[in-house]
Amino acid sequence: MVIAWIGYCLLISGLLALAAFASERALGHFRKPVRWAWFAAIAGSVTVPVVAFFAPGLLPGFGVSSAAPAVGLSDLAAVGTVLAWGWLLLIAAMVGYLGRIYGRLRSEMRTWTPGRVAGSPVMISDERGPAVVGIRRSIVVMPKWIPELEDRLLRLVFLHEREHQRAGDHRLFAAAVTALVLMPWNLLVWWQVSRLRLAIEFDCDRRVLRRGESPRDYADALLTVGSRVSGPLLAAAAFAERKPAVERRLRRMTEPAASMRPLRTLGASGVVMVAVLFVLGCPGPETSVNAPEPPAATVTPPSESSEWAPPLVPGEEAMGRGDRPSFIAYDRPPVLQNVGAVMRALQDAYPRDLMTAGIGGRVEVWLYLDASGVVRNSELKTPSGHDALDAAAADVVATMRFEPAMNRDQPTDVWVSQWVTFQVGDMIPHNGGPQAERLLELR
Repeated sequence: MVIAWIGYCLLISGLLALAAFASERALGHFRKPVRWAWFAAIAGSVTVPVVAFFAPGLLPGFGVSSAAPAVGLSDLAAVGTVLAWGWLLLIAAMVGYLGRIYGRLRSEMRTWTPGRVAGSPVMISDERGPAVVGIRRSIVVMPKWIPELEDRLLRLVFLHEREHQRAGDHRLFAAAVTALVLMPWNLLVWWQVSRLRLAIEFDCDRRVLRRGESPRDYADALLTVGSRVSGPLLAAAAFAERKPAVERRLRRMTEPAASMRPLRTLGASGVVMVAVLFVLGCPGPETSVNAPEPPAATVTPPSESSEWAPPLVPGEEAMGRGDRPSFIAYDRPPVLQNVGAVMRALQDAYPRDLMTAGIGGRVEVWLYLDASGVVRNSELKTPSGHDALDAAAADVVATMRFEPAMNRDQPTDVWVSQWVTFQVGDMIPHNGGPQAERLLELR
């Protein structure tokens, strides 16, 4: 189970990363924001598997089953248990790592001193910055050497950080880091987060230059500040970046704006659409759809009352699906079609001596319906206390015809629990109605 879900998460993350990369290629050439494409990919890499696990009916799917093969289930279960514990340990390690970084930053902040840059208040640190620090209450922090810059460069550096602060980029990045905490093993999400950080800087550079600032001076500021970075980059939104990132930002700033390139735009849009369709249509892993249950396990029947089915006993693993009640997944229940005929059968089967004496009762019967809705097997679940009524109920359910149950838009066989009620009344309608529903209760 865990192995299948890890593979599913990686597949979804890969498809969304492809969609985000294609979106960046299309939007970047036209000087449009690209950070939201990467943030959407990160959010989808977490939410799509969660929705597929807890509410699979919300995703359209392609109507195919992704159940695990019925071989080596015990070995797979053992490996899955190990991976599940490993997953939890990685989450704990990530929480501890981020907590240590936060504590380190808090300790550092006590050594910062208030200052002013370009006439605005900032915090001055020994090495940290230029960057925006904080989530709920953010501040601009500058290194102590920042006053050494020329005024024209200093103004651009401060303008960049204020633009980050105004746009809330630091909060956006912090939200993306949550995905790393939930899926620390997912290397594709790590890559998505790194691309988001770069996309945040791309968009911020674009917003600053759109104010009419000189691209040459701005590039000079990037190179000058980048060469002075020495401390670790712990902030979410920072003017200072490592050399490879600075080179990418310079290329993005200096490349000419795209003219009409319909083929490139249409091609990238097509990749995005196909990737998103595969994300929505890819079926999530299922448990126990076609695989046999392990010995001595109890399974839940597909009934709204969520009662327990009889446990399997050793030696019955090789029995067919229709041999005894067991769980078979479905997302749309079967519907009784011939209510009138069943009501007539109920009247005919009611033992006359019990009817005359005014004796009734309720019988609960397990029914195995094939993929066409025909009753292929039945088993007494809850007797009425009268053998004659129990036998009459078996005759009644044999006449039932159902619209088959559906699983992912495909007809499926299924076990259901059916109540049959015998009661004496003035008249029992043959064509259904509230009384018929009360006498024939499908669960």
